[in-house]
Amino acid sequence: MHVISKITMKQLCLILMILTLSTASFGQMIRDSVIFYVDNRVEVNMAVPDYSDLKSSSGVVAALADFKRVVTQLQNQLSSESAEVVRYSVGGSVTVEPGNQKIVYLRKEGSFTNTGVRDRGIIVSKEFKIFITTSDISSITDLSLSECLEKVIAILPEKSRWSKSLYYECIDGAVMKIDDRNNELDFLELTLGAGAGLVKNAWVPDVSFGVGIGFNKKGVARFPYISSNMLFDFGSEGGTNINTFLNVGYGWDISKQTKKKEILGIELGYLISRQGDLFGENTFKLGANWSPVKGVFVNPHLYITDNFNTVFPGIRVGFGF
Repeated sequence: MHVISKITMKQLCLILMILTLSTASFGQMIRDSVIFYVDNRVEVNMAVPDYSDLKSSSGVVAALADFKRVVTQLQNQLSSESAEVVRYSVGGSVTVEPGNQKIVYLRKEGSFTNTGVRDRGIIVSKEFKIFITTSDISSITDLSLSECLEKVIAILPEKSRWSKSLYYECIDGAVMKIDDRNNELDFLELTLGAGAGLVKNAWVPDVSFGVGIGFNKKGVARFPYISSNMLFDFGSEGGTNINTFLNVGYGWDISKQTKKKEILGIELGYLISRQGDLFGENTFKLGANWSPVKGVFVNPHLYITDNFNTVFPGIRVGFGF
């Protein structure tokens, strides 16, 4: 009785540790970009998670107008002779620091023209970043940046399954689209997760680690990835055996909705570290990977073990973050 109680507490502590670890993750989004050129003098590049959200929020337009007021107030402190970077945190601080002093030469009619250095303005918010490039940052005070941006937002296309870089020009207040590019690489993601799998009629908890990329091809989002599962098998004598699988997989987004992902894929795994008698020699697993909503995974699969002499089914339910 004492042994059973000890095992139960050990399992409980391990499961709590798994759930704590599974809340940590890292993902780097390569977001939508909306770029517009104003009177051939200023480039404004906005990095946003979803360009369609610009139509329902005035935050970007307000931030650009605030930055213009900031530059107006700082005009006497800015130099027209050297490159500078003006960084503005929305609702917070403003910094001015030296920029890249490289001189830009443009070729025209067989000769090169000195166009000077490039100033940069950087507007930072939790929801977006705006990068402004021009030969003289103080010149933006004479331009209708916010008005041009409002006109750009008004003609943004409907959101597609691709992330995009959209290019516009605004000349004398008239806005026109000049390019529309689909981004090939959408994101790089590292994840931690926790779950439990049914192995030989017993539920075995595990932790998972993975790295994958997402990209679009012919309008379909695809997700190749590499992952690892560490299965914790609690022995009858109070010990814990850890079996580790290394997996490679490939998934497709089968959802027809632009703002919802439903991933279906295939996965092949190999047991790279074995303890105990839960699995035999040379164990593989082959199965499907289904994620009906973000962070939830269902993996039915077959285990092929004992040097291809034994085959039995399994299923795993997991949660990733």
